[in-house]
Amino acid sequence: MERAENTIHMTHHTHVLHRIRPDLWQVRGETNGYLIVRGDAALLIDCPLTDLKVMLTDAGLPIPEVILHTHVQEEHCREWSGLSTANVYLPAGYEEVAGRTDAYFTACDTIWPPSREWDSRGEERYGIGGCPTERPPTQPLHIAGLLHPGTDFVWRDITLEVLPLPGHGKFAVGFYWREANLLFSGDLLRAGGYLVNFYDLERSYGILTGHDDLRVALETVRTLAPAQLLPATGPLVDDPATSCKLLRTRLDHLDNLPIYRAEEKGATTNFTPRRTFGRYRESAPGIYQNTNFGNIVLFVDADGNGCMIDPDFCVWESWEENCRQWHADLDLLEQETGLRRIELALITHYHGDHVQYCDLLRERYGTTIATAPDVAAVMEEPRKFRYPCGIDWYGFPFDHVKVDRRLAYEETFYWHDVPITPIHVPGHCFAAAGYIIPWQGMITVSTGDVLQYGSGPVRASFPVFYNDTAWPDYSALVAFRRIAAARPDLVLGGHCHAFREDGTIMATLIRSMEEAIPIARDLAAAGDLLRASNPPGYDEKRPATRVEQCKV
Repeated sequence: MERAENTIHMTHHTHVLHRIRPDLWQVRGETNGYLIVRGDAALLIDCPLTDLKVMLTDAGLPIPEVILHTHVQEEHCREWSGLSTANVYLPAGYEEVAGRTDAYFTACDTIWPPSREWDSRGEERYGIGGCPTERPPTQPLHIAGLLHPGTDFVWRDITLEVLPLPGHGKFAVGFYWREANLLFSGDLLRAGGYLVNFYDLERSYGILTGHDDLRVALETVRTLAPAQLLPATGPLVDDPATSCKLLRTRLDHLDNLPIYRAEEKGATTNFTPRRTFGRYRESAPGIYQNTNFGNIVLFVDADGNGCMIDPDFCVWESWEENCRQWHADLDLLEQETGLRRIELALITHYHGDHVQYCDLLRERYGTTIATAPDVAAVMEEPRKFRYPCGIDWYGFPFDHVKVDRRLAYEETFYWHDVPITPIHVPGHCFAAAGYIIPWQGMITVSTGDVLQYGSGPVRASFPVFYNDTAWPDYSALVAFRRIAAARPDLVLGGHCHAFREDGTIMATLIRSMEEAIPIARDLAAAGDLLRASNPPGYDEKRPATRVEQCKV
């Protein structure tokens, strides 16, 4: 090893020990830990390394007998390797995660509750939409006790005040060492007023309560006014007040993005339907959509042949009642539209509320279910992918949907004499297909949920990053630009939305995203927005969903 007065560089590691003061060392790796030394004993706050014991021994520093955690995520809890017998204390609420208990894994396997109340998506303990967002340690930790905000943790002559800092995790805490006027702040923020990442702020599906929690935690730090923050990620924060203020200002900018077309009243369409019947409307000759926020788009030609996009009318009763209503709706569509047979069903994305009735279509009509290879991969083996709101989350009596035909992006195929071009439309989720369908002199584009717009105000919407929508590469901007390039006359969006395009709506949607992405980038350290919004493990999974495209 190479030793300087305040820093030890381990030649066989990429890690560093940095002395902050005579009795306090920072362990720098991918993340940070902090070692408080008293004689031949030590206390560690957060553990970034699996080989920390070796590193401390080589440096002549004591091995920690106690480990405290500001929060529990895999990259901060690596003591299971060399320090497995140390007594670990962690914030109350994380005990099942840190212990990798059966209760934790059971809670991760959440389904939509029988009440079918959509707002229950904010009540899941360890994830969103059945997708676990807590990253437990590789092996269980040796939990000696729990830490509660408002109490003190005393070790030797050290008193650490436990403070609630729930921004980066809903149970996260900080440790204030009043004597030294230092705050061990976990992943509350990075020096310079940046987020550690976006995805650990996600609490629920599309509700930014994590941002609200962060604001409260920043105010706690501002009121406390410590001399220095010792964060779990990144360099020390020498001016906490300035960093907290900058982060709060940047977060406010992101949560208050500009609104365009504000003079218009919002509705699910910007046109008057040709007619309505039941819970359907005729949006254009031979094109039918739900009016109850379902997802069906149905094309019916002059011979009664049907092509349906996203076979789900979003009725949430018992499965038996759903099936009864589904067949009753098909009877109505046959009666009102001249439909004889739905030959083809095209799927935009894998969410359960877009694929629920694929098998019933096959049973009734012999329908071919088709989509892009990445969407097909998730539909057929959803458990391989840590994505929210998949088929299994909805509590259906099946756990996957078989796809009959895989369609290559940007390769046109024909349904009878109608050319259909699948296009990639990320932004709501990465594995997502849209369909350009020329129809009776119009260019139509069916977009799925990346566009849920009919008329009215336009503001860039904040994505669910666990849907694999990291900005900028996998953002809606990619989809909007591709949709606009098709020069559509009619855009058929998700959940009964549609609009006739006059050349201004797509341009406004693009502008809103082009302005939102730099504002989000201002919150990311070194401006690396892609890294800050891309959950761990998603890069490894994503190629598995797309590799088959080149073989189609």
